[in-house]
Amino acid sequence: MDLGLSEDPEESFGIFQGHILEEYEKMVPEYDLTTVDATLPIEEQQAQMRQIVKAKLAQAKRLRVAP
Repeated sequence: MDLGLSEDPEESFGIFQGHILEEYEKMVPEYDLTTVDATLPIEEQQAQMRQIVKAKLAQAKRLRVAP
């Protein structure tokens, strides 16, 4: 459904997508999210995700053990 952000439906969609991207970018620092470049080969994306998750799990484990 066109939100009427422009007279041109394609331009309106582009503007809408820009708003969505801005909202996601605001969420990164708020929720401590990590971005991954989706244009990289899937194997590289997977390797990055494994490193990120491994670090987060190690951090959670340290927090659980701390007095």
